[in-house]
Amino acid sequence: MNNEKLKLSTKISYGVGDMGANLLFNTVSFYLLYYLTDIALLSASLAGLIFTLVRIVDASVDPAIGYYSDRTKSRFGRRRPYVLYGSVPASLLFYLLFAGSPTGTQSGMFVYYLIIYAAFCVGYSIVNVPYSALTPDMTSDFNERTSLNGYRMSAAIVGTLIAAGATKPLVSLFPDEKSGFAIIAAVYALIFTGINLIVFFGSKERHAVMEEKKENLVELYLQVFRNKAFIIIAVTYILHTVAVTIISSMMVYYFKYYLKEELAVSLVFLALLLTSMACIPLWVALSKRIGKKASYMAGMSLLALAMLIIFFLGQNQILFVYILAVLAGLGLSTFYVLPWSMVPDTIEYNELQCGRRSEGIFYGVWSFGPNLGSSLAGVNIGLGLTISKYIPNEPMQTAGVLLGIRALLCLLPILLIVAGVIILSFYPITQKKYTQMIEEIKKASDAKLAKPANGLE
Repeated sequence: MNNEKLKLSTKISYGVGDMGANLLFNTVSFYLLYYLTDIALLSASLAGLIFTLVRIVDASVDPAIGYYSDRTKSRFGRRRPYVLYGSVPASLLFYLLFAGSPTGTQSGMFVYYLIIYAAFCVGYSIVNVPYSALTPDMTSDFNERTSLNGYRMSAAIVGTLIAAGATKPLVSLFPDEKSGFAIIAAVYALIFTGINLIVFFGSKERHAVMEEKKENLVELYLQVFRNKAFIIIAVTYILHTVAVTIISSMMVYYFKYYLKEELAVSLVFLALLLTSMACIPLWVALSKRIGKKASYMAGMSLLALAMLIIFFLGQNQILFVYILAVLAGLGLSTFYVLPWSMVPDTIEYNELQCGRRSEGIFYGVWSFGPNLGSSLAGVNIGLGLTISKYIPNEPMQTAGVLLGIRALLCLLPILLIVAGVIILSFYPITQKKYTQMIEEIKKASDAKLAKPANGLE
């Protein structure tokens, strides 16, 4: 196992990749549903259906990408070629999502956005799954992984900040939102491509020798789902992703129709995300003292508390929303860094159980989690808005619609966060347990290497 410390330049070069990834991913998460319902004027139910169908595609594609990245052999390594060659197609498809449908009919728009969104998610995964799987390839040190993911998630929050805080103001600079979103999407696509060049040239893999044992994709799938530690953190992360995506998507509706301060949503996103970024070093340090699991549970509980208070705020209490956004950001910080630092530990857990690592397949299944979370969030928002009889761009929404917006923003995410925290309480890997696992893996590896020598004596 390779426990050497990583250079600062390596951490930054690798970490910055999530700035570009989150710039695209969160622009889609925050604004695609709004774009479809309020700009393209696609019905909320059809928009929600698009999110569902697209994620069904991701269910099979992401693990397959991880599987093949495990087996890729090239002079650039097994992960980095995907980052290099996949970024341009993903960027183009992202632009086409916001470039506008060539047809204005409901059925035509449904087909167009379904195809483009599905293709974008596949293209995004081709870059992001191997990129994520680089973490355990770069270091096997328990705390160094948390540090590496701290840099990565700090960059992720910067990308999220730009997506959340700058997108609407930038779009408003243009004559109409439709053309504004198209131009800003083109700019973001170029940024994404450039950042992935930094990742490609600045990150290094361990170049561990790959095992020649042949296993098919179904066998590896089953191996993943027998890993208790991985399943616990994956289910927790899916539930929390649904919650965070719903909060992110509904914030625009909450400010536009409930608080009637549409442009202020960017400032709240800034308060939320800047706090999250500033608190990452705090949670990284705290996790070394009380553990990753306890830190993650505490942070998400703070987020749930903040959303509960927001639910009871009146329409003229926007100042309190800013204050609560800071509290929510403190808790949300754990969502960005700790789950990602826990996944590599479950891969060693798997190696101890099965004698294999298979990072790519694990990260393929893991990457499906945020996609599934976004899908479930889109479905719930679409159904919730439809049931409450939401009318796009109607300034005076009914009391039922306003209650529905607040319930979707606050109550549903709270239930999901609490469910995730309860499941996380069963996560078995502590730092002491991890150290024991590494020692046992090393002993097994040494014994395996010694066998041929003993046979010759």
